[in-house]
Amino acid sequence: MDDILIVKDLKKYYPVRKGVVPRTVGYVRAVDGVSLAVSRGRTLGLVGESGCGKTTLGRAVLRLVEPTSGSIIFDGREISELSGRDLRLMRRDLQMIFQNPFGSLNPRMTVGAMIGEPLRVHGIRSDLGPAAEDNGRPSSRRVASRSRIRQRVSELLELVGIAPDVASRYPHEFSGGQRQRIGIARALALEPRLIVCDEAVSSLDVSIQAQIVNLLVELQKRLNLSYLFISHDLSVVRHISDRVAVMYLGEIVEEASTQDLFDDPLHPYTQALLSAIPVPGIGTGHVRTRLEGDLPSQTEEIPGCRFHTRCPIAIAECKTTRPPLVELKPGHHVACIRAGEVKSKE
Repeated sequence: MDDILIVKDLKKYYPVRKGVVPRTVGYVRAVDGVSLAVSRGRTLGLVGESGCGKTTLGRAVLRLVEPTSGSIIFDGREISELSGRDLRLMRRDLQMIFQNPFGSLNPRMTVGAMIGEPLRVHGIRSDLGPAAEDNGRPSSRRVASRSRIRQRVSELLELVGIAPDVASRYPHEFSGGQRQRIGIARALALEPRLIVCDEAVSSLDVSIQAQIVNLLVELQKRLNLSYLFISHDLSVVRHISDRVAVMYLGEIVEEASTQDLFDDPLHPYTQALLSAIPVPGIGTGHVRTRLEGDLPSQTEEIPGCRFHTRCPIAIAECKTTRPPLVELKPGHHVACIRAGEVKSKE
């Protein structure tokens, strides 16, 4: 299966400045050498603790924040250095569903205006057809009429399960779940091929979460979408993802198929994450792995494994040797020198 997105050694550092006349005294390594791939028509789940760099990675992939270094290849084309018109054209294929449906929608715009705005800026893709090109590149846009935009907005609202007659209403008139559906409709407006879902259901009630996740699954099958699904909710990730990557302090520490990762986690951090999933019932024998120790500073260069300060199976070598992400089983990659050797202590 071919990959629609390939990220290689991506880094995003934020400068730390101090003094009356600000000078750079260090860097926060939010994303530090991440490599991953998203297959066409599939979902890669990205999990990890808050502050591990998941959202920064998603935004860097879309060029919403500029990466410090690394390669981003979308559909065979390097996009990490695109700018101007080329970057604008590429944005039609790359969209994002934001975490907070209460903050991601403009309260001064109607639903119809928000969903129709990308159509006014870029034109309506279906008007162009697959053969429309400009010097070998997709045509920039074709201006759509107001009636065609209104028609397209109605189609998008119906697609996400909202009545088209609400297009004249404002965001404050909708519930959280309805707002997120509107956000999804806006992301679908330009018929993208890859969508980054940044904690797309974390701020919703559990019952509404299930509806939105099922909607995303249905849309993926119908439109052949690819997702980079960022979340800290492991149960949601397990339901929607084909593969899962585990992130810790800016690095990928484990990546495998969803079933393989949940059935046989090899990295001690992954084992601790999965052990934290609540298990219903009393006397199930479920034992939670508790991590002790302090998080290292992301402003300091760490020569060894970043997890060694909290790892229950760390040895002296872990403090000095940075483990590479290696394939221990077919399709199962782990960054741990002791992975597969021993299991995490109870």
